[in-house]
Order: sequence, then structure tokens, then C-alpha cells
Amino acid sequence: MRARDENLPNVVVPYGYRSMPVLQLAASAEGVCNLVWMVRRSDPECVAMDRMLRRLGEVVEVDGLGPTQSADALAPFAPGGIVAFRDDDLMFVAEIARRLRLPFHRPEVARRLVDKCKQRRALAAGGLAVPRCLEIPARRDRWFTSTLLGDATFPAVLKPRRGSGSRHTFLIESPAELIETLEWLSREPDALEDMVLEEYLKSAPDAASAPFADYVSVETMLDADGVHHMAVTGRLRQAESFRETGFFIPSNLDETLVPAVLETATSALGALGVEFGCVHTEIKLTPDGPRVLEVNGRLGGGVAEMLTAAAGIDPVRLHLRQAIGERVAPEAPFECERIGYRLFHQPPLSARRILTIDGLQEIGDLGGVESVGLHLSAGDPVDGREGTRSFVFSVVGASNGYDEVLETNQKIYELARVEYAQAEEAPQESRAPELVGR
Repeated sequence: MRARDENLPNVVVPYGYRSMPVLQLAASAEGVCNLVWMVRRSDPECVAMDRMLRRLGEVVEVDGLGPTQSADALAPFAPGGIVAFRDDDLMFVAEIARRLRLPFHRPEVARRLVDKCKQRRALAAGGLAVPRCLEIPARRDRWFTSTLLGDATFPAVLKPRRGSGSRHTFLIESPAELIETLEWLSREPDALEDMVLEEYLKSAPDAASAPFADYVSVETMLDADGVHHMAVTGRLRQAESFRETGFFIPSNLDETLVPAVLETATSALGALGVEFGCVHTEIKLTPDGPRVLEVNGRLGGGVAEMLTAAAGIDPVRLHLRQAIGERVAPEAPFECERIGYRLFHQPPLSARRILTIDGLQEIGDLGGVESVGLHLSAGDPVDGREGTRSFVFSVVGASNGYDEVLETNQKIYELARVEYAQAEEAPQESRAPELVGR
């Protein structure tokens, strides 16, 4: 185990499936704090990483424990802070933080950040224009479905009431398509969950020019001094089922639009009651101005890698320092010398299993590419309906211009040789996925 520095405070970090990589967190914590991992042995990821976690910090198991018992188990380590990097952890960590009197989202704020219906209501009450949103419970009968069809307008977006990464998120064009999709979800063992049907927001005429997306995200830190925006993240157009294909910092947003986007993000955070920590606000550019798609109560995925590549800033390190009481938030978005990007190789929506993967070495040798991270391997199942996390591999790097980002993305699909089996086990060659709007 890495020697514990008695001169440094302890910070609690929940760890599990889809957590931020252990070594990345440990590197960011070096010289800032000791890590206390909060884990559940019922999570196979925690079991697989047990030795590594114990080498890099203390481990506290909380299987079967509620917030009060978990706080009691953590108390002997006298935590000086607590952070969370997954939406699934927010409510549990908020309750623990309240009991340990550590700065974090208040429990009622955490609920708004993870529940899309509560979030929409809070935004509307705060004076923001929000898309119309209908609640669809997991347990529903024909009467409910017929009533829903009477209230719904199309096109619309169907997605889980709680969740992230575009998992089980679908563009619905008609009542028949809605019924078909809901029936499919009811048959899937892991898909029986509360859903929402939201109005599909139209894009501003000049905001949807391929291959760039018609929405951005604002990366923000909040503390006692107020709201501090770190960056605006741009995006490439999405693949089918709203899967992300790439992010980049800084965004290519017209400078005249940036103030309105930042103001919208600030207003959303105020309406939700967010007062502390790192948040990620997705905003779509519509004919009526910027509109909030959703607010996530944690650092955005890939933001750490992109800000490091673009500006030499590690926001994870800043977040850990903030958790222990340091004032580290910027007065204005960070100045970026280059464009940091994270690109995803998404499979076709019809793919069900990966047969072969080749060409990653050639991609790693491209100019500007810093790393290629394999997410799935040959033989692994894959299903684009699971959202962005169905990507095969990701590419992190930096460039001097947006055209270079696009060229790199094109070369990734040219060089990658990935073969898939479809549902009926018919092989299919790798190809760039069909791009859609948000």
C-alpha cells in the first residue's frame, strides 16, 4: 500500500463499476490527500481491483450499510472531504456528507440532480424554459399507455428517469414507435425502469452543421464565492440512439453565443440549488436560445483528459483540493493553448458481438494522439441501445485546430478494423456510425 501521509487530509471516494480509473485518481491525489475508497464487495469491479485499491489507499466496505452506518464506518479516518464521480453515488454520498458535516450537494439537491422529473420541475420553477416532460412508470398498463398517447407530441425523446450516458435513450417519431419501444423495454430484464418522454427540441438553424453537434456542455465549479465556469465543451454529432462520438475543449461555439450559454448554466444551477462541487450542464442551441438538456452533479466524463491536454489543468486534482477546503476555482474559463479531445469509436446499432479488433497501433501513431483506451475486446457483447458506454475504444489527444480534430476522427474510422456479428451472427465490417442530431 502507498504510504499514508499523516500530514495530508483523507478524502473519501466511492469506487465501483464505471468509476474514474484508479490510477488516474491516485495520480491526481498525489501530494493533495490520502484516498479512502468506499466500496461494495457485491460489485465485481471492486473485487477485481481490491489489491490495487489497497495499495493506493484505505478501503472501507459498505455492503448492506445505510448512510448512517457508512458514515460511522468512515468516521475513524476523520475525512477532510468527500467526492463522487458517478451519478449513481450522488444521493448516497450526499447523505453521508451531511452526517459527517462535509461539503457536498445537499440531499435534496442531489435528488434533483439524479431525477430528471424533479430536475425539470425545479428548472421550470426557477424561470427556465424546459421541454415538456411526461412521466412513464416502470409498471404500466394499457390504460396508462393509451392516456400517455393522448398527451404526447412527436417527435420526442424517451429515456430513463434516472440514468446517464444515453442508455436506453431513443428518438420517438410516432405513437406506434413509442408503443413498440416500451414493449421492447418491458421484455428486457435490466430495462424495467421509470422513463420520461420529453419534447424534442429543434436546433437553431446555424447550430446543427455536421459534423459538429447542436449542443455543448458547461463545466463548472461552485464554492462559497459563487459559480465558476471552467470550460465549454463542444461535441461531434451523435451516433444513433444519442451515443456520443466525441468531445473537445474548448468548444467551437461562436464567441457571441458564449455569454448566453454561461448565463443559462448559471441560472440552472441556481434553480436547482447547487452550491458546491463540480457540475456538468448540457445545453442545446435552439431557435429560441440556449435550453438546458440536463444537469449532472459531477465532473463531466472525459473533461479531466481534455482540460489537461488543452490547458495543462487537472480538474480532478482541483476537485480534490476543493473538497478539503481550498479555494481553487477559476475566475473565468481556463485559457486553452490547444484543443483537447476525446473521441469514441462507436459500433453500428445492429452489432451484437465484437469478432476482431485491429489497427489501434496505427491510430496511436497519429500526430497529436496521446492515448488509445480499449473499452471492449474481441468476443465481448455489444449493444448500442446501452448508450455511449457501448463504444469499442476511445482516443485522447490534442490538436491546433478543429479541422485537425475532424481529420483525426476520420482517420480513426479508416484505420480501425473492427468486425462485428449482428443479432443473427452475420459478420459486419466496421464503419462510421450514422450521425444524428440531439
